[in-house]
Amino acid sequence: MSIKKTRLDVFFDMFDAVEDDISHLVSDDNEEATEIGGYECLFIGFSNLRLYCESSGIRLEQIEEQYQALKESPANEKFGTLTIHEDLSGNNEVVNFCKLLEQIENSFSAFEQRSKKSGEVFDDWAGVFIMYSYLRNYCAKEEVDFEKLQKEISRLHAEPK
Repeated sequence: MSIKKTRLDVFFDMFDAVEDDISHLVSDDNEEATEIGGYECLFIGFSNLRLYCESSGIRLEQIEEQYQALKESPANEKFGTLTIHEDLSGNNEVVNFCKLLEQIENSFSAFEQRSKKSGEVFDDWAGVFIMYSYLRNYCAKEEVDFEKLQKEISRLHAEPK
């Protein structure tokens, strides 16, 4: 008997794939182990997120608009929960990004628990927004040119398969 996956299940599969992709690239078991840093990790994260949004009909521009609105809101107390904790080490960008993924997962869990109590909907849109917000904040923290990163991802996605 097969169980039909929800869009939220597919979203979580995509999220797990980000960590899997990074782990595969840096694994000693990989014959072509690659030196990557935080930029490449962000590239993988945003690329997977964009592909998910395209396949699920979520407009990434709308997520960006919501992100900017929340960031600029005078009462952005909710935004504080999406900030990056300062326990990131300056030494290893890949380890830092993996810690960031853990923080995102913790936010998913916290939002899911809050949703159960409040009746809010925890769907893939909420997951995309949380992940996007953390990745955007990480870009700012690491001084990564977000626009350049997005253009590079667009070029990759436009290449014939």
